[in-house]
Amino acid sequence: MLKAFLRVSDLESVDPVVKDSSISVGDSYIRPFRHKCLESVLVKNSDQWFFVIRERQRVSGELGAHLALTANVSTDRLRQQYQECMEWPLDFIMIEAARRGGRLRIRAGQLGSLPIYFHVEERARSISLSWDLVDFAHKSRTLDSELIAHHLAMKTFYSARQACLGVNLLTAGATLYVDASDTSFDYGSVASAPPNTADPEKSSALLEFADTLRDVVISRPTDFCVSAVELSGGMDSASVAIAVGESVGSLTCGGILLGDESSPTQIDRRSSILSALNCRDHAIEMQNHMPAIDLDLEPKSHLPLISEYYLEAFEALWGRFRDEGCEIIWSGIGGDELCACFSDEESEARSPSARCYDMAVEFAETLLTRRGLDAARSSFLFSAPIGLTSSTTLLASLCHARPLAKKGLWPVRPLGDPRLINLSAKLPVEFRADKQMLRVYLRSRLGTEVFPQAYKKETFELVLSRAIAARADTLRSQLEVCALAELGLVSRASVMTLLNRVIATHEFSATSALARFLWAERFARQLC
Repeated sequence: MLKAFLRVSDLESVDPVVKDSSISVGDSYIRPFRHKCLESVLVKNSDQWFFVIRERQRVSGELGAHLALTANVSTDRLRQQYQECMEWPLDFIMIEAARRGGRLRIRAGQLGSLPIYFHVEERARSISLSWDLVDFAHKSRTLDSELIAHHLAMKTFYSARQACLGVNLLTAGATLYVDASDTSFDYGSVASAPPNTADPEKSSALLEFADTLRDVVISRPTDFCVSAVELSGGMDSASVAIAVGESVGSLTCGGILLGDESSPTQIDRRSSILSALNCRDHAIEMQNHMPAIDLDLEPKSHLPLISEYYLEAFEALWGRFRDEGCEIIWSGIGGDELCACFSDEESEARSPSARCYDMAVEFAETLLTRRGLDAARSSFLFSAPIGLTSSTTLLASLCHARPLAKKGLWPVRPLGDPRLINLSAKLPVEFRADKQMLRVYLRSRLGTEVFPQAYKKETFELVLSRAIAARADTLRSQLEVCALAELGLVSRASVMTLLNRVIATHEFSATSALARFLWAERFARQLC
């Protein structure tokens, strides 16, 4: 949500001032991300100041200034405004400074819409902040081998700790403290969903879900920002599209068509939803935007370790949205987690996806050396605590946040909103199982059963293996030198064996393990 450089020594001696759309504090600065969905406020007095950038709530009348200044406020008034910011229902980043002693505190909201990374220079007592991890390429060129080993072994983790040493993520709800001598990080208190205390009637549950989803949508400044919805053809994005379509005057939709055996049903489902929306639609053919798997990217094209597998197709879609003048991009991210069963509600039978994951882990571990296996099997004690919004939702948002921001677009994922999460957690398991709540909601809006039980879902399952096969010769040539093998984490011979297997069989579990390696290898080469 911002980029900044702050030197602790500037906090004591220099008064923050607004210059154009930025904040200047001597040689230090804060540059908010500019978007109609965001607003910034600087509040200060003689003892302290704070700056907040936050998502706008829906407003009536004129859109307020992007950056507002409130100076010479009383201590009581500053505390009051500070508390209002801390209780803000949408996402935010807050920077607080105490002039005496040069103390700094940086807080993140709970939604992780466009999170920031940070790097602290311990000797200089300065901190760099940015929503773009690639901005820190010159700050650290040392790979965190333990974290990379866990990544290669198919572990999923949402953590302040990142793949290059010295660069960290300000996770949702976290706080960073920096002063003249110390630096500390706090993940924050864990907010969990309330227990199920009621057994609501089906009709009342549906009404409450629909009303809450509508409240989440209309809390955004849709009167001033043109909306687009990523409509894949699944229940998650369909629910979001219907809710947004009921609340805005003009809507654009778009989706990635997979073009394989799932394509006819995907197209039919999308058509049913689009006919109810009366909106413009952009269909992106996956076969025209396949992943361009390249281990040696130009510096201007460098990517984080955790980045979208199908970025080329999504960027084509987002480009269409931007050309239409869209500013808010709504997605169905968070739908799986919203409807998830709790551990005491799950059946003993393992799902096919769980068995597929186990096979992928086996393939992944064949790549690792003894050193890599030892690191991968160590206890990873750095994950953020489980909060109201699941780590997988936050990670999915993280993959899209940077490329969307680079196109000037703002992401909103209503199914990951705490209000809906709290409501879903209180519903009986039969409402959440197989996304029954979404199915009933869509049936009531569309007037027909577009998503019957056990319907065939669209899947990206074959996309990566085909992309890898198309780039087989290039990948073999590039892997003549393997950065992760030189670090002692993987066996190059094992990598080539797995690559050949994927090319020959297109097996999904093997492809999943190989994709983890390829993304990690690409990232490691960027640091060299």
